[in-house]
Amino acid sequence: MKHLIMSIDIGTTGCRTIIFNEFGELITQAYQEYKSIYLSSRWIDHNPKTWLHATQVTVKDALNNLGDDKAYLSAIAVTSQRATFIPVDKSGEPLDNAILWQDKRAIEETQYLKNEFGSDTIYNVTGLKIDPYFTLPKLLWLKKNKQNVYHDSSMFLSVQDFIIHYLTGKFNTDWTQASRTMLFNINQLQWDEDLIKGVGIDLTKLPEAIAPGSIVGNVTSTVSEDLNLPRGVPVIVAGGDQQCAAIGLGVIKTGMIEVNTGTGSFVLAHSNKPVKDTEQRLICSASALANNWVLEASIFTTGSIYRWFRDILELQGIEEPEKRLITAYQLMDSEVVEEPLGANGLLLIPHFAASAAPYWNPEARGVLFGLALGHRRSSIFRAILEGIAFEVQKNITIMESNIGRIEEVRISGGLAKSEIFNQIQADVYGKPVVKTGFEEASALGAAILTATTVGLYDNIGSAVKKMVKVRDESQKDPVPENHKIYNELAKIHNEIYSVLEKADIYHRLNEVMKMQ
Repeated sequence: MKHLIMSIDIGTTGCRTIIFNEFGELITQAYQEYKSIYLSSRWIDHNPKTWLHATQVTVKDALNNLGDDKAYLSAIAVTSQRATFIPVDKSGEPLDNAILWQDKRAIEETQYLKNEFGSDTIYNVTGLKIDPYFTLPKLLWLKKNKQNVYHDSSMFLSVQDFIIHYLTGKFNTDWTQASRTMLFNINQLQWDEDLIKGVGIDLTKLPEAIAPGSIVGNVTSTVSEDLNLPRGVPVIVAGGDQQCAAIGLGVIKTGMIEVNTGTGSFVLAHSNKPVKDTEQRLICSASALANNWVLEASIFTTGSIYRWFRDILELQGIEEPEKRLITAYQLMDSEVVEEPLGANGLLLIPHFAASAAPYWNPEARGVLFGLALGHRRSSIFRAILEGIAFEVQKNITIMESNIGRIEEVRISGGLAKSEIFNQIQADVYGKPVVKTGFEEASALGAAILTATTVGLYDNIGSAVKKMVKVRDESQKDPVPENHKIYNELAKIHNEIYSVLEKADIYHRLNEVMKMQ
């Protein structure tokens, strides 16, 4: 054991610290869950101290598992969720709760940006669709509704930036996180000072944006002592979790895409230049591979719907006669297998926290269409999985119209553990889906970047070749007959949304809800 790399991955529902060797093999890991604060169905805060505590606990646990081998630790990589921000003072202490990426409170601010600046201007500069998902509308909401917090803030940090400041004492972000703020020039890979001034945000409150894969600094002596870390370990800013996941899946060339399905689903394609969709259905962000870009589609709620339904039904794991524990998800999957393709005419629109690509409707809501007395809970389980795949497929089709034919889909995320979901994906997409040997692609991607930064590999391509293991036996190929049926169901799936939107149903419903 010559070189070890620690990846700290701060996700939406939990923090995972993983230690890899230089070949991308897992040595040890630790995980801790946390919960966000649901102020309403559309307002979501988070206490930043839970991220800090989870980082401290998981780092300590991982190091305890490592024992004396911690002396081989070469570097620490940090990656996190994106478009969540934390107002902090000059010492890095949070002044308020973070506003989570899933939050949709800034609808009025979104409309203001559309009216004042125009969708085309914002999209052409930042690569982003004007939507409350991104940071700028939330910042404008904070400035208007919590003036003291805004003015007292020294910096607005992403989750990744917050943890890096704790480790090193440095205020920095990277291009991938900055490119999710709607204040970053995606063409020049720098803060856009004209836009920032125009929207009334103080540039001095934004941390310096540096290239992903950069060494920010070294672990401070205080943190080394508190966490039992070797002194002076370098800390690398790896970038946003989805960009890192693309690298962890080996998506560093054209012709393949990442579909990462956890809380939400994120579809990413590599590009060596900024790519703009003429209808602004897809967004363009900075890649974790410096001076490259990703074309991306985000779907806010996918795996979280499967989890939501599990919790609604209060499903628990059970023991089989041979005393093997079957988890709640395995139980659900076993029932999905028994359901016919198409879930007996049941279709799910997965807009449980509004819609992102390709519709970008902050007022959209989830729909379960086609219910009949003959349906069972297993019908709903299958409709959820198929509905997720239908939504992803819409975006894959749009990607192909922008960057050309996609031959292979690399999959990851918690829901990729489901073999039946993976087959559904292949059948819906009409493409082979491939799972790599390690499911936590964001953490592995961060480790790959870091291994290159500290000189273990000459370039990302070499590191990916050694550290990403493709599981050939896990590949799911599409069944042509199934793909044909799913194509027809996908058209109906799209029409359900379109009819509701054209009739202004979503907006009217939300206006009624405001009356309570």
